[in-house]
Amino acid sequence: MHNKNISKIVDGLLKTPKKLFQHPRSIVTHDRNKNIIESGILKGYNYDSEVIREPLIEHVGHLPIIACYLHQFIEHKNQVDLGQTLIILSVHDIGETEVGDMITYSKTESHEKSEEKAAKKLLPGYLLKYFEEYKKLETSEGKFAKCVDALAPILHELTLPKITAERFKYHNFSVDKIVEKKKEYFKWDEVLSGVFDYVIEKLREATK
Repeated sequence: MHNKNISKIVDGLLKTPKKLFQHPRSIVTHDRNKNIIESGILKGYNYDSEVIREPLIEHVGHLPIIACYLHQFIEHKNQVDLGQTLIILSVHDIGETEVGDMITYSKTESHEKSEEKAAKKLLPGYLLKYFEEYKKLETSEGKFAKCVDALAPILHELTLPKITAERFKYHNFSVDKIVEKKKEYFKWDEVLSGVFDYVIEKLREATK
């Protein structure tokens, strides 16, 4: 897809979560972070603080908005059942409610297994199949859900470029590490692949 069209999609995507979730999100601007530190709530930058990090419920809560927005543009929209995707997104992180949320780049195989075990305990059978669909990435809906989930934190990071740059340095993260871990998820759909590449380009510029 032409880069100009991709840029329009991404621009709309960036406006959507900011407009709809600016109030309930833990932190959306550098100024708010500065105010939090000056108020004494945090002593300097504490990147594991719930005030700084995006809570699980907020992450899950805005995924449906991103999915609904993107669905109209994706190459395979006629093969992706949006309703089914939304169900997948609603349960895909359920295990973290029991074992705790962990930064994706720090997750180990043991932590992944603990999440799956917790999900199997918490979810009834009719919902567990959607969790497993997300994990297997064999259906178009599972793949689309994975793309939305992978894209959401990058959008969050783009709204906080200075904090993101410092957080990356603190945790020894890099944009290249994001590409290495996530790019593969987007290759099945030309539009989603283009959106990912464009967002990554913007993230590189924002965190220089």
